[in-house]
Amino acid sequence: MASLKGKNLIVPGDKSITHRAYFFGAFSQGKSRIINPSTALDCQSTIECLSKLGLGFEFSEGKVFLTCDGINSLVTPDSTLFAGNSGTTLRLMMGLLAGRPFSATIDGDESLRRRPLKRISDPLRQMGADFDLSNEHTAPVTVHGNSLEGQFFELEHASAQVQTAIILAGLQAEGETSCVVPNKVRNHTLNMLKHLDIPARSSSPLQLGVFGLKSPIAPFEIVVPGDISSAAYFLVAAALLAGSQVSIDNLGIDTGRVLVLDVLARMGANIEITNKRLASQEPVATVSLTHQNRLDGITINARDLASGIDELPILALAGALCKGKFEVRGASELRHKESDRLSLLVENLKNAGVKIESHGDNFEIDGADSVPGGTLWKTAGDHRIAMTGMIANLLFERPVEIDDTDCIAISYPDFSADLAAMFI
Repeated sequence: MASLKGKNLIVPGDKSITHRAYFFGAFSQGKSRIINPSTALDCQSTIECLSKLGLGFEFSEGKVFLTCDGINSLVTPDSTLFAGNSGTTLRLMMGLLAGRPFSATIDGDESLRRRPLKRISDPLRQMGADFDLSNEHTAPVTVHGNSLEGQFFELEHASAQVQTAIILAGLQAEGETSCVVPNKVRNHTLNMLKHLDIPARSSSPLQLGVFGLKSPIAPFEIVVPGDISSAAYFLVAAALLAGSQVSIDNLGIDTGRVLVLDVLARMGANIEITNKRLASQEPVATVSLTHQNRLDGITINARDLASGIDELPILALAGALCKGKFEVRGASELRHKESDRLSLLVENLKNAGVKIESHGDNFEIDGADSVPGGTLWKTAGDHRIAMTGMIANLLFERPVEIDDTDCIAISYPDFSADLAAMFI
């Protein structure tokens, strides 16, 4: 079995931070610069939607220049805003449009039309906006913007996207808008508020509040760190392949995003984090992983999942080849991603010969020395399931047949090329 080697690797810019940089640009006056933005199709969807609202975008190698004349300069779009496959685009756009004095419709592809929106539309309705949704509370959604009043919300589910949508609305509202989540989520919105000098109230790691802006913010520069969700595939592969050693520089290590590092460390992986620093208020570092021994099985509880729900498919591969049992509890959010990731993951791993059982929103894997493979790997157009399949092909006895790899461009267009460059 071959190994992975890579020193000072750079993964694409963080998708979540890139989205937020573009959305906060709608509150600015002047020309801002985003360095190392994600090239994912999801982020392109955000650009296309914001362009229809009147923002200007110019592209240079490794940079995006964004021009706006403040939130009040946004215009009624002349057609439906198409969010593609991007749940972040759809949800944050609902928050942005909630305070605009016009109506606009947002739609997406077949996968996005299955994503639940009630947990976003309900709090925004309380603030004063209105929405036309499908009978299933999904897209297409027409947002009827209005004058908004700040509110206090305690969310039932830990969702950074819902929290950020509320904050985008809150920046347009009268008074204070505050949002409390039940468990720790990614801090990118708070970090960006700090970087942009927008007053924010955060009395605890679970609470975030803002006041309505009275004037546009100044143009800004944001340096986007590497996306830890993209790095996760290389880190897990290196932890499982003997002789592997990878080092990834300029990697975002926000405390709400490090599930993959925490889980691999708990399983016994040899991880070193060096050169810690801040880039545009985002914590970044060089993360190195050297293959050591076979990983140990662990249990991941529901309260931890918000810090890396997207990484669960690739972490399940680590569980398939661990010593002992690998258990995940309370993974209901996996059912509401680009696909029902939980069902797909269980089906694909079971077909490949992994001893895996699911019970409701929990699953349990009996780790093994090897996995037979040689089966069909269904993706349902889900980029993270497809990338997990590509890593599985480095680990299983026989490769799986992945039914769709084009969907990987949704988050990581150069994944295949970057993986091939490390494979020796």
